[in-house]
Amino acid sequence: MPGRRTFSSEVRRRAATEAEGTSRGAWIAGVQPAGIAAALGLRAGDRVVAINGRPPRDLLDYKWALTSDRVRLSVGRDSQDVVCCDIQKPAEEELGLTFTSPVFDRVMTCRNRCVFCFLDQLPPGLRPGLYVRDDDYRLSFLQGNFVTLTNLEGEDFRRIEEYRLSPLYVSVHATDPERRGALLGTARPEPIMPALKRLARAAVGVHAQIVLCPGLNDGKVLEETLEDLATLGPAVLSIGLVAVGLTRHREGLPRLELMTRGDSEAVLDRVGAWQRRFARERGHSLVHAADELYLSAGIPLPPAVAYDDFPQLENGVGLARLFLDRIPRAVRRRRVPAGQRRYLVLTGWLARPLIERLVGSLSWPAPGQIRIAPVTNRFFGDMVTVAGLLTGRDLRETARAELARAPADLVIVPSAALGGDPPEFLDGMTPGELQSALGIPVRAGGDGPDGLLAALEEGNVR
Repeated sequence: MPGRRTFSSEVRRRAATEAEGTSRGAWIAGVQPAGIAAALGLRAGDRVVAINGRPPRDLLDYKWALTSDRVRLSVGRDSQDVVCCDIQKPAEEELGLTFTSPVFDRVMTCRNRCVFCFLDQLPPGLRPGLYVRDDDYRLSFLQGNFVTLTNLEGEDFRRIEEYRLSPLYVSVHATDPERRGALLGTARPEPIMPALKRLARAAVGVHAQIVLCPGLNDGKVLEETLEDLATLGPAVLSIGLVAVGLTRHREGLPRLELMTRGDSEAVLDRVGAWQRRFARERGHSLVHAADELYLSAGIPLPPAVAYDDFPQLENGVGLARLFLDRIPRAVRRRRVPAGQRRYLVLTGWLARPLIERLVGSLSWPAPGQIRIAPVTNRFFGDMVTVAGLLTGRDLRETARAELARAPADLVIVPSAALGGDPPEFLDGMTPGELQSALGIPVRAGGDGPDGLLAALEEGNVR
């Protein structure tokens, strides 16, 4: 009968030679109370060791199995027993499971030595997860991570085609094989067009990324790359241009130059021309420059319509425009009552004009009631101006200097600088430790203007 749900389970001792006995598997992080998995008695800490008799490699295998109306799960327990669950359900219905990781075997890592790789510019002592060199097409599809495609074998391409893993996020950088090989640091040509053409034939869409390195892949090389990508037609969904990021920790690495204001202006001039061309030919802009290029050049951001529904927000493309456009609504929604409390808002140099625009839109602050202090990044170097790469140490020193000049009742830090669970800054300092060091409350500003105003509102209540 269509839509019927039946399921049963049995427990049997696991044999050491069984496929289910491998150390791999999908560790269960949570079980939905009303789901099928809960009815079967599955719980967090169990491990799915086989689906339909085969060990699952990743969330893709699990999701693919759920498209059927019959599923057999083999779940390992601490007691070394295996719970075998036979499930009949409507096709596509979920079981109510979440997992500790979307990849159950191992993350595919990067074989390249990109001359601009940010991981090579990280000093020791940061959060361990920051040093993972993932180059995994599965994480590209599931989480939007950019991959180079250089480590894919035939089986990987076949799997992408079978599961129709679209879209993928691909680091292109240059389509000329020799130039791309130089950028990836492999000392050999690294063609990308054959792989992109194969994805296009399989109807797999691609969001392309180009990290601009002055003198290496700008100018004529960039023009050639964009022309080549344009030949792929609708398979290329968007192209994001981002400026190379350099820290002061580049000992022994290739010499690279930061983009100057003139470089940014030249790139943005060409981006405008490309956007006009593609708007005529395809009805959308296709090529987008990262916010940093506009802000560092002092050029107004394009209107929201130019961002094609913001396909590369996680790549820093369009976040500033969304922030500005959300200010009026946030100001209307959040009514922070006037009072005597004083606020110190810490941010990166790049985001400073955005925060100033938000505060300037408020009607209630008295002069000096909200102070905005951009933080110079001494940990990575003052050429790093984004708020997301500020450490607790640099935030602490800037706050101390500002508080010595004038007191405040609340310090607000950028939520983009926090990560992990529980949240901490890149150098491992927690918001609680920063608060203890400063001796006054510290709050994260949340995402967007509404998040910052919510922190102000909470601070006023407290």
